[in-house]
Amino acid sequence: MKTLLAAIIFVGAAVLLLGVNIFFFHRPFPNGEISTNPEMQKRGIKCAKQEEMEMLSKQKKTCSGNYSDACSSCALYTKE
Repeated sequence: MKTLLAAIIFVGAAVLLLGVNIFFFHRPFPNGEISTNPEMQKRGIKCAKQEEMEMLSKQKKTCSGNYSDACSSCALYTKE
């Protein structure tokens, strides 16, 4: 019982201390989203989805759609 009480107090203190800026100073929670974080944009860091879309748009490949039924929803599919 003493161990459980000590663990609850420890976790509560940790949450309170880690959230001081958010709870008491009403500062916004840090933005960790890569695509919208200004610091990451300044450094040229992009999310994997954005990098892949840029890479695919540079390739200019086309697909005839004869691989599977899912091909028609692909961005590379062009109806010939």
